[in-house]
Amino acid sequence: MARISEQSIEKVRQAADIVEVVGGYLELKKRGRNFLGLCPFHPDNKPSLTVSPEKQIFKCFSCNAGGGSINFVMDYEKLEFVDAVKKLADNYNIVLDIQGGDSKKFADTKSQILAMHQYATKYYHNILLSDKGKAAYSYLKERGLSDNIIKQFQLGFSPDSGDDLLNLLRKESFSSEAMKLCGLFIKSEKGYFNRFRSRIMFPKQNQQGDFIAFGGRIFNKDNPAKYLNSPDTPIYYKSNVLYGLNHNVQEIRTKKEIILVEGYMDLLQLVQAGITNCLAISGTAFTDGHSNILKRFTNKIFITFDGDDSGRKAAMRCGYMLIKNSLEPKIITPPDKMDPDDWIREQGVDGLNDGVENAQSVIKAHYNYFSSNQDTGSLNINAFIEECLDELKLITNPIIKEIMINEISDLTSIDKTNINQVLNEKIKPKRKKPEPPKKDNIDTSLNLYDDIIRLCFASDKEIRALIFENLNGIWLLSDLHKDIYQALYIHLKGSSAPPIYIIAEQMKNKESRLKLIDLTFDIEKFNHSYELAVDSLVRIEQRALQSSVDELKQKLRNNNNIEVLEQLKSIEEKIKTIKSKYDEK
Repeated sequence: MARISEQSIEKVRQAADIVEVVGGYLELKKRGRNFLGLCPFHPDNKPSLTVSPEKQIFKCFSCNAGGGSINFVMDYEKLEFVDAVKKLADNYNIVLDIQGGDSKKFADTKSQILAMHQYATKYYHNILLSDKGKAAYSYLKERGLSDNIIKQFQLGFSPDSGDDLLNLLRKESFSSEAMKLCGLFIKSEKGYFNRFRSRIMFPKQNQQGDFIAFGGRIFNKDNPAKYLNSPDTPIYYKSNVLYGLNHNVQEIRTKKEIILVEGYMDLLQLVQAGITNCLAISGTAFTDGHSNILKRFTNKIFITFDGDDSGRKAAMRCGYMLIKNSLEPKIITPPDKMDPDDWIREQGVDGLNDGVENAQSVIKAHYNYFSSNQDTGSLNINAFIEECLDELKLITNPIIKEIMINEISDLTSIDKTNINQVLNEKIKPKRKKPEPPKKDNIDTSLNLYDDIIRLCFASDKEIRALIFENLNGIWLLSDLHKDIYQALYIHLKGSSAPPIYIIAEQMKNKESRLKLIDLTFDIEKFNHSYELAVDSLVRIEQRALQSSVDELKQKLRNNNNIEVLEQLKSIEEKIKTIKSKYDEK
C-alpha cells in the first residue's frame, strides 16, 4: 500500500494555510482574530464555521465539524487522508515522496519532471548568454532589462532548431512517461521536438523556489501567438501559480498590498524599478485559484493591465472576480493605451505611484470604460446598470453588494431602491433551509477528562511534564479521551504546546478528532494552572482506583476471598495517599 513520507506531509501542512484552503471552497469573513463562513457540512443559514489562522484549525459550532487543512479537504471532498494530501500537494505544486504501491511510479514521474525543469532552466539561461542567444539577449537589453534582472529571474532562450536539451535529458535517463508529461516537448510520429522554439524563456517557480513551468515569447518574427505557456503538468497547474511570488513574497507581506499585472515583462520592469510587491498572471486567464493565492497575503489589490481595449476589459473581469472572492480591488489604467512595461520605462516609478493614488473602484472603471465606448453622445444608463448587475448577482456578501449598488446609484443618478429591485429579479429566491437540531449537552461526568486533555496544551512546560510523568492513559475511562491522549502524549515533552492541527490530522478516528477540536478551539480561554493539573491527576487516579475497588467489593460479595480482601485494603490505602505524593514534589 502506498505511503506518503512524513517529510512530504509536513511540506503540505506548511504550505496549506487553513484560511486559504477553506477560503478556496467557501466565502470567509474576518471577525477579530478568526474568519467566519457558512458551514458546508450541514444546512447553515448563518455563519457557524470558524477558522483560526493562529491554530490552523476550523470548527463548526453547530454541527461540531473540525480539524486542520487536510481534514477539511477530506470531509468536503469525501476523500481518504492520502488522497486529500495528494490533492493539496497538487494545488501547491509540491512533489510528494510516496513509498510503496503503484503510486511510487507516479511520485517518481513527478520528481523527474521537477528535475527536468531545473535542467531546462539552466540550459535555456546558458543559451541566452551564448552566441546562440545573442539576438534574444540584445532584445531584452533593448527592452531595458538589466543583467541583474536577467540573472535573478533566470531568463533564457530556446533555439529554433536542435535537440540539445532533449539529448541532455536523455543522458539523465528520465523515463518515457516523464518525457511525455513534462510539457517541454511535443510528441510527433518522428519522436519528440522542442515545444518552445525560438522563444525567450521566462521560468515560473512555485513558492518553494522550484522551477515548474515556462512562458516563451516570440521576439524576432510576426506570430499571432506571441506568448506560449507550458500546459498543465503533474507539477504545474496554471490556476495555482502567479509569476513573481517566490521573489516578491516578503515585500508583499510587508506592504500588505499587491500590484497585479498581466505579463512577464510588466513584472520585470516593476521589480527593476524597485516595486517588488507585484505579481503577474503571465498570460493566463485569471481564476478563483489566483484569488485564493492573493487572499492569503492581503485583501488590497491594484490591477494594472494594458491600457488598450482588451486590457481594460480583462482588468474589469479580474476586478469583479476579486470582489466575488471578498477582496478589495482597485483598477489603475495606464495612460495613452500603454502597458505597465512602457509606462515604467517612460515615466518611471512616479507615474505608477500616481496611478496607485488615483486608482478607481471597479464600478467607476467600468463606468468610464462603458462611457468611452458609446457610439452616440448619450449614455445608455440601463445597459450599463444591466452589465453591472450581471456581475453583482454573483456576489454573496451583502455589505459589499450594498456599497457597489450605492456607487452605481451615485454614478447614474438612479435610485438605489430601483437598482435593488432589478437585482432581486435577477436572483432566484433560495429556499430557506431548516435549522439543524440542537445537540444534547455533553455529559458532565466527563468534564474531568476534558480538563486533563486541555491541560496537555498548556504553554507552561512544567504542567505538561507533570502530566507526562504521572498520568496513566488507562485511567481515562472514556475511549475518546484515551485516543486523544495517546495521539498527543509524545508532544508533551516538546518545547512548546502540542500542535493541535497536526494531532487532529493524525487521528484516524473522526469522533476523536472532533472531540479534540471541540476541547481546544478556544484553549486560550482555559485556565492552565499547575494546581488544577495536580487536582485533576489526583481525582482521575482516585476515580480509576475506585473503579477497581468497586470490582473487588463485588467479588467479595460472591466469594469472601482473603487475597481479594488484601487487594481491596491495599487499593483503599493507596487512594488515601495519592495527594501526598504531589505534596512532596
